[in-house]
Amino acid sequence: MADKDTLSAMTKHEILELLKPAGPRRRFRKQTGSVVKRTDGFYIRYYKDTDGGERTKVTERLCDLTVLDPKKRDLLAASHLSTVNNLRHTELRSQTQAPALTIGAFWEQTYKPWVKNNKRFSTLRGYEYDWKLYVKDQIAGKVLNEFTTVDACELLDHCASVRKLSRRSLAHIKSLCSGIFSHAVRKGIIQFNPWREAKESVKVRESEPRIEYTPEETIAITNAIQSTDAKLFFALCAVLGMRPSEVAAVRWENISDVVLKVREAAPYGVLGELKTKRSKRDLTITEPVTSLMATYRKEHNNPAEGLLFTHDGAKPINHNTFAKTYITPFARKVCTRWNGCYSGRHGAATTLYNLTGDVRAAYQVLGNSLAVVQKEYIKPSVEQGQAGQLQYAQILRKVMKGAKKKVKK
Repeated sequence: MADKDTLSAMTKHEILELLKPAGPRRRFRKQTGSVVKRTDGFYIRYYKDTDGGERTKVTERLCDLTVLDPKKRDLLAASHLSTVNNLRHTELRSQTQAPALTIGAFWEQTYKPWVKNNKRFSTLRGYEYDWKLYVKDQIAGKVLNEFTTVDACELLDHCASVRKLSRRSLAHIKSLCSGIFSHAVRKGIIQFNPWREAKESVKVRESEPRIEYTPEETIAITNAIQSTDAKLFFALCAVLGMRPSEVAAVRWENISDVVLKVREAAPYGVLGELKTKRSKRDLTITEPVTSLMATYRKEHNNPAEGLLFTHDGAKPINHNTFAKTYITPFARKVCTRWNGCYSGRHGAATTLYNLTGDVRAAYQVLGNSLAVVQKEYIKPSVEQGQAGQLQYAQILRKVMKGAKKKVKK
């Protein structure tokens, strides 16, 4: 009960609320739910508690009809109800022991919201894709603090042997799962990240080699594309070495006579920050970008500001959809190796290195770390190797001649 001074400062309404008898304390009730089959998939039924303490029946989609294994459906149901039960337990501030927290529940209510608030949209999109396609069915229903390194290895083996994923795809899955458990460690839910020592024990399919367009292919593709905006988009990737997400965020105000300032990115049409701090860079505009940009600017009545590529005059385009519609159909006709706009970026980096012999040329243009440029963008070149061997042979011949002259003396 409040003291006299406090009561005198309170309004009549506040005093009445204070004296109002407390209602019955709501009790936490753990739910198990039931899985039912419908024409378009499997659904889970359970009861949802309202703020007034009433219970209403809820039916929510669980998975497709393609999930034939009942054990997998049970795991998905356990994961779904774990989220419901844990959220309800927290709302009621129940003194009873909290229900077991599954990996799926932790992903939905804790880790995914954290990624959304702290990572780039492209990262969240990639995580959601891998979770839904490869991870969810296998581990979502397992209890978070009971998951072991052995379980992690079994998931990697499954993805490699059953799903036939490449080494690069396997690395993406391990990154996602390790991130989930690292976050659980930071939250104090578990003490050790079981993915730290996880490794596959089966043969893994090697990733397909990255494609890099030659200068001849770059020009042929550019000429084959019909519209000026699509020509310019591809040229910015294949000539200036920009990421497609960076091209989608280019603004007129960041372009001077010969310089393009890379300051933003718009992965899949969502405007935001660049991938890394190194990605912020100034690029020298060269042909054929110079001519294409001049034509494109003239077609749009010489704008001074705003995005170059928009679908409604304000929002950036989704570069994937744009390329599929306005670039890919024409590029395939002249380039049998067509593999998307990103391979244009790889081609620019490789050509720069071959022309200069200096990895720093590609490093400056791409906006990656030096280690990434060396690992991912500098490609082997038969021509460069042969030219180097010929130069080496010439040096050896000179040395051999000098050695013979010394012997004769």
